[in-house]
Amino acid sequence: MPVLSEQSLARLNTCHPGLIAVCRELIKQYDFAVLCGHRSKDEQNKAFQRGSSRLIYPQSPHNRMPSHAVDLAPYPVDWRNLARFREMWHRFDALARLMRERGEIESEFEWGGEWNTLKDFPHIEIKETVRM
Repeated sequence: MPVLSEQSLARLNTCHPGLIAVCRELIKQYDFAVLCGHRSKDEQNKAFQRGSSRLIYPQSPHNRMPSHAVDLAPYPVDWRNLARFREMWHRFDALARLMRERGEIESEFEWGGEWNTLKDFPHIEIKETVRM
């Protein structure tokens, strides 16, 4: 069974409990790395300048504390294999639906790979803000 590295866990632990819960279940069946959870002002503005984010600080869901977004990549990371990112999202989404049905989480999520503008294949964010 895959496990999250210490670095991935540290990044994940900056995220909303709903994101953490789904990721902790997902790792039991699919290997991935957590690339980013919370982003500081400097990190967010650098991401904007690089073109990897459309938003400046504090507009990104990554800027909330806890973060309402997480960036994940199938492990080992192969940026050219977008099918693996889609598979990871479909597994994440199916687990999230099941966990909502069981009352384990309340959050709904959206995937950056389905956006019409900037395609952000690692990005998953909370669609609706709910009370923690």
